[in-house]
This record gives sequence, C-alpha cells and structure tokens, in this order.
Amino acid sequence: MLWLGANAFNLSIRNVDNLSAQMFIASQVGDWRAVVALDAKTSALLSSQPALRDLVQARIVPFVAMAHAGLGEFKTADALIAQAPDHCDVCLRMHAQIAELEGQHARADWWFARAIAENRSVPFAYTDWGQTLIARGDLDGAIAKFEIAHKKGPHFADPLEMWGEALIAKNRSDLALAKFEEAAKYAPHWDRLHQKWGEALSYLGRKDEAAKQFATARSLDG
Repeated sequence: MLWLGANAFNLSIRNVDNLSAQMFIASQVGDWRAVVALDAKTSALLSSQPALRDLVQARIVPFVAMAHAGLGEFKTADALIAQAPDHCDVCLRMHAQIAELEGQHARADWWFARAIAENRSVPFAYTDWGQTLIARGDLDGAIAKFEIAHKKGPHFADPLEMWGEALIAKNRSDLALAKFEEAAKYAPHWDRLHQKWGEALSYLGRKDEAAKQFATARSLDG
C-alpha cells in the first residue's frame, strides 16, 4: 500500500510538470487564455494530492499569474504571484514581467535584479530584462544585458537573437547578422530568428538572401 501511495504521488508530480510545460509553451506565444484554461486542472491535482501545493505554487502559479496580467487582470495577477516562492527563478522573473505590464518600471527592475541575485549563474533573468529594455527603447541597456546573458549561457540562442533585434533597432543591421548567424548554431529551426535575419538583410539591400531567410521562417512557422 505504501508503494502504491508513493507511485500515485510520483505520477501526480509528473502531472504537475506536464501541466507546467504546457503552460510554458502557451505563454511563449502569448496564448494567455490557454494558460488560464489549463489552470482548471490544478484544483483536481491539489484535491487528490494536497502535498503538491508548494510544487504547484512554484511551477504553475507563476504562469497563471502572468496569464492574468497578459489579459489585463492585474488584481488577480498580483494576488497569485504573491503566493509564489520568493527564491525560484521563474517566479521572480514573472514578478518583474507583471510589474512591467503594469507600467511599474522601477518595481520590474527591482525584481529582475532580485532574480539575478538569487540565481547568478542563470542567463534567463538577464535575457528577460534585456527584452524589457528593448520595449522601453533603452537599446544600449538591453544589449548590455544580452551580452551578460550570452556569457552566462553561451549556447543559449535567445540573447543572441534579441541582441540582433536591438542592433537592427539601432540601425546596425550589419552587426546584427553576426548575432543571428551565431544564434542559428544553437536554434537552427527557430522561425523568429530567420524572420529577423531576413529583415536585417533587407535593410542592407541583400534582397535575395533576405528572401531565403523569410522562406525558411515561413516553413518553420507553426
């Protein structure tokens, strides 16, 4: 009986992990309603295994909070993210991103800095912060974050691709090409990367090369 109980608990942990992975994928494309819909399964998980609450708060709640923020439901988002642990990387980054969506830039920066302080060897907070700075128009600040993120995770394509986007915005598409080429070593099938690569080539007047990148992006989309 003890073995059966442990087996059921382990299965429930896998269910939490699977649900978290589905939410992450939906979040990546901004499908906030899909995340909220997936959250309907959380109550059933907790009802069957109340001991999973801490795990749910770390792996499920941050995505649900961010989804509500993405839908403009900030009161709900703030209440949810307040339940998340104050030491896990994704929780801290979601704190920052929710604050940014609320227009609270200083608060967002504080949470990004907190995420970095808690997980200094992890590149994700630097990348998210850099992306946020691009949206604010602080391109040099963004590039500085991407440079650090690249040093922390040299085989991680995201900071390189975003670095390239920041260079395009600075009218330095010539420099962006090298970032896109390097990023392609680690994420050759990323549609956005090829789309932005094509844009950089277009700005440089290299139309035939740009067309090839756009065609690759279309073939990978979806």
